[in-house]
Parts: sequence; C-alpha cells; structure tokens
Amino acid sequence: MSFYKLDGAKFPSIEELKEAMWPLYQDKMSEEEFNRFVEENAEVIDG
Repeated sequence: MSFYKLDGAKFPSIEELKEAMWPLYQDKMSEEEFNRFVEENAEVIDG
C-alpha cells in the first residue's frame, strides 16, 4: 500500500491529503494552485 506525504503528514490517498491539508493552505494560494502544488510535491511512500 502506498501513502502520500506532504509537510511530514502521511495519508492513505491523495484525496485525503488534499482534504486535510487544504485548510492550512487556503489563505496562501488558490485551490487550483494548491492542487498543482500537491501533485508536484507530495511524496509517494510504499508502506
């Protein structure tokens, strides 16, 4: 099973990562920018 990691937090799916992390980034960037940021920066970890 793979996990997605961003800013030290691990999630079982990219959707859960986005849902959990969006509130932390919404004041800094648009949702489109955030989605692109996640796709470019989320680390995939085999667990």
